[in-house]
Amino acid sequence: MLINILIYGPMIAAILALIIKWNGMKKYIPAGLFASLFANIICIFAMVFNWWMYPNKIEGPIVNCIVVPVLAMFWIRYAPSQVSGLITWSLIWTGILTLFEFYGERFTNIIRYLNGYDWYYSFVLWFISWFIWYGFHNWFNNKKVD
Repeated sequence: MLINILIYGPMIAAILALIIKWNGMKKYIPAGLFASLFANIICIFAMVFNWWMYPNKIEGPIVNCIVVPVLAMFWIRYAPSQVSGLITWSLIWTGILTLFEFYGERFTNIIRYLNGYDWYYSFVLWFISWFIWYGFHNWFNNKKVD
């Protein structure tokens, strides 16, 4: 039961959050789609190099195709415009997501780290990803970053 909540809970929460806050989210859809593509490419790369795996085969697609795009859209929408604010914003979100991933790896069978990969690599990957997705959004919308 706990595993099902951990697998399907984030997906349901992401969809509900998107439904509740739908107004104004349309302009962030390209960034969400890019985040999904980016996450899938990173996962394929990681699985080829045997850094992590999803014992439950449904978890990877749920996270990469539903949860990551919605998180990216919300992150970009509510991100501060100053660089120091963006760094703080990214650290907060990265810490929360890394904590969930750490818990999922250590105490459940949702994800397994392999070949020396550990939570701090995920922390760096999440942290950098926010800025890549934010940069894509600004590039796609011809915006300049302050």
